[in-house]
Amino acid sequence: MRKSSIAILIYGAPGSNRNAFTEEKYKKLAAYLIEKGSQVHSVSYHDSVADKLENELLHQDAILVWVNPIEQGNDRKILDGLLEKLSDNGVFVSAHPDVILKIGTKEILYKVKDEEFGTDVKLYHSFDSFRQKFLLSAGQNTRILKQYRGNGGNGVFKIDATKIDHDNISVTHATSGDQENNMSVNEFFSSFEMYFKSGSMLIDQEWNPNIINGMVRCYLSGSKVAGFGYQEVNALYPVMNGAYKKPSQRFYYSEDCGLFRDLKKIMEENWVMRLQDITKIENDMLPVIWDADFFINDINTENTAKKYSLCEINVSSVSPFPESAIPYIAEEVNKRIRTK
Repeated sequence: MRKSSIAILIYGAPGSNRNAFTEEKYKKLAAYLIEKGSQVHSVSYHDSVADKLENELLHQDAILVWVNPIEQGNDRKILDGLLEKLSDNGVFVSAHPDVILKIGTKEILYKVKDEEFGTDVKLYHSFDSFRQKFLLSAGQNTRILKQYRGNGGNGVFKIDATKIDHDNISVTHATSGDQENNMSVNEFFSSFEMYFKSGSMLIDQEWNPNIINGMVRCYLSGSKVAGFGYQEVNALYPVMNGAYKKPSQRFYYSEDCGLFRDLKKIMEENWVMRLQDITKIENDMLPVIWDADFFINDINTENTAKKYSLCEINVSSVSPFPESAIPYIAEEVNKRIRTK
């Protein structure tokens, strides 16, 4: 019986010695896949070698992608073109570019706003619409603005409009955390015009003060919950008693952790299926590892739908992940290879 061949695709600048077999994020997954009978290859990706990689990757049964060109200030055009071509030729790709567009951009927060865990979210397709409607949405309150595609807090802003009567809007970028920039209304709108270039959009989400309760990250493999992460202090955590807290370590838990039993139940029995109905994503296209982040609104309620609210969904380059997710990833990959 022929062993399946799986490529773990990671970013590597020309001359880089990055290797999935030695990097902490991937080495246990690589070892587990080999233990279960697969051939595993670590492949470094850079836009400059995409054409050369095509023939090599065409011989793989599956490609697990941990490459995010946006982190290097590029776009995904070349990478997505390569992955789409490989998928069209029968190679299983996770996460597939089409799936990233459907559930891996901030637009998904608007599409699921009326579902369980949904929040007050508005969407602006044009700068004119944003300029006309945003202040009506914000009132004299605090909102969160998110660019269409981003990572690591890049393009995520806390907007404090409580002093708008004094022509003052406070803007805090999630990447800086404690640096508030005070702007006039005109300066504020001018600074956000760039986010509508090339037909992009901005997502406007209500500020959730319950961020002080921490953030739960639910990891999924396909439609199954594969583990959890909990982070006490996240980006944009408010200044408390005059002190700014930097984001804290994320602690990982297995899929059977009793702390999050209620969340696992509703995710597997309802929420993922509703997400698939909305986005028209079949089981065989769900990523082998993805996650959803939740605010904890009320730690004491037994009403799960009210206990949590959705912050965002991450689909591309999800790492690190809990060790409990590794068997789920391996099982999901091998299942997709068999069905291919």
